[in-house]
Amino acid sequence: MKKSKWIFILSIPLLVILILFTILIISMGTSLLSIFTDDKTEFNGMYLGPIGEQEIPAEFIPIYQTAAEQYDLEQWIILAAIHRVETRFSTLGVMESPVGATGHIQFMPCTWMGWSHPSCGGLGRGSMSNGDLINPELITKYGGYGVDANGDGKADPSDIEDAIFSAAKYLTANMSMDGKYSDPLKNAVYAYNHADWYVDEVFMHFNLYSSGYIAKENNQVPISMIGDTVWPVPHTKNITSPYGSRWGTIHEGIDINQAGDADLGKPIVAFKNGTVVYSRTGWNGGWGNVVQVEHSNGLKTVYAHLNSLGVREGQQVSAGQVVGEMGHTGNVRSSTGKGTHLHFEVWLNGNRIDPTPYLTPWLGG
Repeated sequence: MKKSKWIFILSIPLLVILILFTILIISMGTSLLSIFTDDKTEFNGMYLGPIGEQEIPAEFIPIYQTAAEQYDLEQWIILAAIHRVETRFSTLGVMESPVGATGHIQFMPCTWMGWSHPSCGGLGRGSMSNGDLINPELITKYGGYGVDANGDGKADPSDIEDAIFSAAKYLTANMSMDGKYSDPLKNAVYAYNHADWYVDEVFMHFNLYSSGYIAKENNQVPISMIGDTVWPVPHTKNITSPYGSRWGTIHEGIDINQAGDADLGKPIVAFKNGTVVYSRTGWNGGWGNVVQVEHSNGLKTVYAHLNSLGVREGQQVSAGQVVGEMGHTGNVRSSTGKGTHLHFEVWLNGNRIDPTPYLTPWLGG
C-alpha cells in the first residue's frame, strides 16, 4: 500500500505536466489553424464575392491586399480587376506588348521609369535599357511609379509583387474629382489607359468580383418606392423617348435621362424584387452592357446601355438595389453628348409591352 501511495503522489506532477503540455499543443494548433484558415475574402470593409473567390487565384489575394494597405487604396479588388484585364492573372505571360507595355500589369516603360527620363515621349515606350528600367535609384530620380516591393534591389515589372504594388501606387496618385468621371477611382483607371472601353472592362470585373461596386452593406441609394416597386432612375424622372414608333421602327422601351451626358456613372436600381437572369457586357443586340431581372407573375425588366454592371446572373435583388450605372454602351443615338441614358423595358410572359402603365404612380395620369 505504501508503495502504491508513493507512486500515486509522484505521478501527480507528471500528470500536471502532461495536462499543461496538451493545452500548449492545442493552443499552438489552434493558432496555426487560424493562420491557414483566415478569411481572405474581406479586407478594409470590402468583400470578395463568390465570382471573385472562384476566378481570382488565391496566391495573389494577399499581395493585392498588402499593396492596397501600403498605398491607402481602400478598393483592393480593383487591382485584381486590372490584373485580369491586362494579362488574365499573368496567364498570358509578361512579355512586352505590341505598343511596348510590359510586365504582369502591363506598365508603359516611361510610366514605370518616369516621364522625365531623356528617352521618354510619345506613347511612353522610351529606350532605356532593362537594367536601367528596374533600377530603383533611377526610378526615384525620374519620378516613376516602379516599386521594389520585395526588397531585392530591383523594381521589376516582371516581378508580381513589384508590379501590383506599383499599380496600387499609381492608382492612389491619380485619383481625382476633376476628371472625366465623377468617381475618383474611375479617373485613376482612365489615367492608366485612356480608353472608355478599358474603364468599362475593368469595372465590370471589379463589380463581379466584389458583388457590386456599391458595398454590400450599402447597396441601396435614396429611392422612390410605391408599394413593392421603385422608380429605376433615382436622380431623374425625365423621359426623353417614350414607347412606340420612332425613326421608322418601334421603340420597345422608354429612355430616361437628364440633358447631355450629366447622368454618366449614376446608379440604376431594380424596379422590383427578383432574380438577375442576364448580366453581360458587350453589344448584346444593341443593348450594350445590360441587366435583366425576372420578377413574379411572368414580369421581367431590362436595364440597357449601362456604363458598368453591379449584379451577377443568378443573384437575388431587392427593389431599389443598385443593378448598374447609367451609361452609353451599345447602339445609342443622340443629337448631343454621347447619348447617356437608361433604356428601360418591361416584358410580360415573354413579350415586350409599354412600361408606362407600370410607372404612372410616379408620373401621374
